[in-house]
Amino acid sequence: MSQETTYLELSEVDGAHKFYEVIVDNATLTVRYGRIGDQGQVKASAYPDNARARAAAAKKIGEKIRKGYAPAVPGVRQKRTVSRRQIVSTRSTAHTAPVLWRYDSGAPAFGIFVDGQHCMVGNEHGVITTLDHDAQVRGQVRLPDGVKCIVADDAWIYAGCDDGNVYDLSGKVPRVAYAIAPEIDIYWLDIHDGVLGVSDADGGITAVDHEDEFLWRRPGRGRSAWMVRCDDNAIYHGHSQGVTGYEWRTGGELWHTRTGSVLFGWQEQGSVFAGTGTREVVRLSKSGRHERTYRCPAARSPGQGSRNGKTYGRLVSVPNIFQ
Repeated sequence: MSQETTYLELSEVDGAHKFYEVIVDNATLTVRYGRIGDQGQVKASAYPDNARARAAAAKKIGEKIRKGYAPAVPGVRQKRTVSRRQIVSTRSTAHTAPVLWRYDSGAPAFGIFVDGQHCMVGNEHGVITTLDHDAQVRGQVRLPDGVKCIVADDAWIYAGCDDGNVYDLSGKVPRVAYAIAPEIDIYWLDIHDGVLGVSDADGGITAVDHEDEFLWRRPGRGRSAWMVRCDDNAIYHGHSQGVTGYEWRTGGELWHTRTGSVLFGWQEQGSVFAGTGTREVVRLSKSGRHERTYRCPAARSPGQGSRNGKTYGRLVSVPNIFQ
């Protein structure tokens, strides 16, 4: 039985520039997708017979056409150039804590991830170094552009890169897991159940599913969105005007709470915390209700774990303010 191939592209002047290819070979359906000009990601699925494989292919093709994809010829449209980005951080005025160790990351490091086994540092040259908790280097990889953030989803580890891609760091060699868009200046990431939340320099918020497809994209209420957190119910977005909650499936705004400009944030089971430029940490319920405000000695941003290219490991004794 002959192989059937359908190749589609979606190319916008200041937006998406990606392809979607569907191949039916007997009872196997293979989907290849990604940014135009790249090899892309490949997923293959086996079906009981050719008829069911073709039906599944037709469904996928129909979905893409409804989203604006159209038949195209591979190689006619060229790959777009990667834009370069830079963020400048300032020295913190917070009191110096005892230094356990120092590691020279070679360039400003905005992407820092720590768990029970190791510490990962991604710098503006695209180099990601893995260290143990005694600052011994355990591995190093290089991405095509600067690293802004590193996040984990169970055993999976992802890095947001200035080339507009999100890379899977779980294997021996980094691979593109999500192609966001070259025009989106990624500031921060979070991932939950295969859905990626992306906040950006313009204050926008984007949700992308596991097949590298935009679920939705919104301009947001502010700029410089350094915070995004995801759970089963919502995506929590922190920016220059405060924190906004969005329904993660549709992008519908659930609530908005004004705070100082959000420089970083995290979540716990029932609360969202926003560290602000007004030297405060604001605790909100996940319905947007203000619960408590804590004063801090200085404003903190994600990039201030690095100064002059050096990443610091610290031991800090502080009261537990969240009791």
